[in-house]
Amino acid sequence: MKILHVIDYIQPALGYQEYFLAREHSRQGHDVQVAASDRYFPFPDYSNTVEPLLGPRIIGKGISECDGFKIKRHAIRFEFGTKTWMLGLETTVRGFSPDLVICHGVPTFNAVRLARLKQTLGFKLVIDDHTHLSEVRRGLVGYLGFKVFPFRFVQKHADRIIAIADECIKVMVQFYKIPRERIEMISLGADVDRLRHSDEKRKQFREAHGLSPEHIVVVYTGKLTSKKGPHQICEAVANLNPECFSKLALLFVGNTEKQYEATLGACVDRLDPSVRVIQTGAVPNTELVSIYSASDIAVWPRQASMSMLEAMSCGLPIICCDYLKERCKNDNGILIEEDNIAQLTEALSRLVFAPEVRSRMGERGRKFVTSELSWSEIAKRFTT
Repeated sequence: MKILHVIDYIQPALGYQEYFLAREHSRQGHDVQVAASDRYFPFPDYSNTVEPLLGPRIIGKGISECDGFKIKRHAIRFEFGTKTWMLGLETTVRGFSPDLVICHGVPTFNAVRLARLKQTLGFKLVIDDHTHLSEVRRGLVGYLGFKVFPFRFVQKHADRIIAIADECIKVMVQFYKIPRERIEMISLGADVDRLRHSDEKRKQFREAHGLSPEHIVVVYTGKLTSKKGPHQICEAVANLNPECFSKLALLFVGNTEKQYEATLGACVDRLDPSVRVIQTGAVPNTELVSIYSASDIAVWPRQASMSMLEAMSCGLPIICCDYLKERCKNDNGILIEEDNIAQLTEALSRLVFAPEVRSRMGERGRKFVTSELSWSEIAKRFTT
């Protein structure tokens, strides 16, 4: 089958769903191409958060090979927020002549253009969406955007509409006005073959960072920004029983948004000096197995992250927001209210002082991911 993925931005070094799906579809014997713009996603404070890893944001148009599939990057006519109008998209679609087009993002120019093309070219059109409630644009601009965008037209011509989380379904029903019965849920996934716990990598990472076998490492991975709120981990740790402080190490993996440095730094400074704090900066997705293997608890205080599933694949218990119930459905983590420091403190206390609970949750998380959330299985669900 010829499969075309269409997305405004793709950055393989960071992973993300569009990269893993394209890679898995190629591994499964399909002819795969990705159509994207000539630039990376406009991450907040790009120069500080991701440029050290990705390089300059504008890459330039052209075709490149990537893990068995091609990426065709297009120059753009304009960029509106996180939406682009890619020049020559229709030419690319006609030239590739796909059997299946997977468009990432419902309220995008791409979705409208592909819905129109489908009427003459006859390919199967699947559209997925990743928008959580915290990412919905409010106010007058958001209101007008939802009023003007042709959701009904896109819905009419899509063969399948997919949400990647339960909360995304709520956004699609409430704001896009798509009937619930039209929406499927296919979660994000993890590379279960590569992302598995390694005692050797655990030992190597800990030795390299001066961590003893007795340290309990609490890890956060992702961009360090106010929207993600990793400083809340420090606030919660400060509330724990002081007897654990000398055994605790907080590991922050990611680059810091400039305007967030003072907030995070102040919270770190207020911690008891016996608590170790390590920040590594952003790393390629391929290096995460060492980080998760070296850790004992993974925490995301705000918003959603695919990293949760990757940590689960490495056997870590997770702490995340309660609107992500599907991530912990195998009793493999603890759900908390967003911005509820008391609940975050309680969740950390429950795991820090109970190694057997951490072990059981981690085992259940690994089992959950390998049985239901491998990228191989998820990729098949997009094509059947």
